[in-house]
Amino acid sequence: MSAGVRSLLSHSPVFAGRSFKRFIRSPDNVVSTVGFPLLLLLTMLAVFSSAVEGFDEGPYAQRLVPMLVVSGLMFGSLSTAVGFFTDLGQGYMQRIRTMPVSPAGPLVGAVLGEIGRAAVALAVLVAVGYGFEFRFTNGIVPAIGFCLMAMLASVSIVWIGLAMATVARSQEALGPPLGSLFLVLLFFSRGMVPIDAYPGWAQPVVRFNPATAYVTAMDHLARGGDLVKPILGSLAWSAGIITVFGTIAVRAIRRAK
Repeated sequence: MSAGVRSLLSHSPVFAGRSFKRFIRSPDNVVSTVGFPLLLLLTMLAVFSSAVEGFDEGPYAQRLVPMLVVSGLMFGSLSTAVGFFTDLGQGYMQRIRTMPVSPAGPLVGAVLGEIGRAAVALAVLVAVGYGFEFRFTNGIVPAIGFCLMAMLASVSIVWIGLAMATVARSQEALGPPLGSLFLVLLFFSRGMVPIDAYPGWAQPVVRFNPATAYVTAMDHLARGGDLVKPILGSLAWSAGIITVFGTIAVRAIRRAK
């Protein structure tokens, strides 16, 4: 094992801890990760529950909770992206380069820190969802798969923000575009309503949507249904997102002076 790899493995957990501490110490980050999805859960249940249950079998919360877990992961990753952009602008990476630390350590640590943040969002949203008839009715192993799928979605989605943070020229050019992208992905996903409830022109967009892939996989893991297609779709989306946006981020870090 090379010295660079050893350095990356030993120091990445330190940066991951730093990233998670930044999350729990920031009320804004906690609100975007947990508070906003909870508010959306209560609003959607109050306004659309009876209408959506006409299209779908089972309580609306059974469909809505997986979507809101993904929502918390998406909007929580905004704070990670902004924090990484701030680090870059304040010369943090330049200081790291003067130490015997892998330059990729902060980047990998930020991704690992997302796992802790995702675990918090997952635990809170599932616990609240249980009060509105969300249930794991498919067994313990699929329930574990539900949690692992949430972690996979988190680790994948955060790369989008990290890549944009390495190329953005200002914080204003980072947060609003990312937020808009995530809103479009969520509102044109299977998590809000069944695909058949969308207009015909929108259904192909809903089907070809990473949020739909993650939500569908988590929904089927929780209450049963075909698993092969949604899980393969989620893995394919994750591989593509990490490859494309990870390459952008790593190359930008390497070029940083």
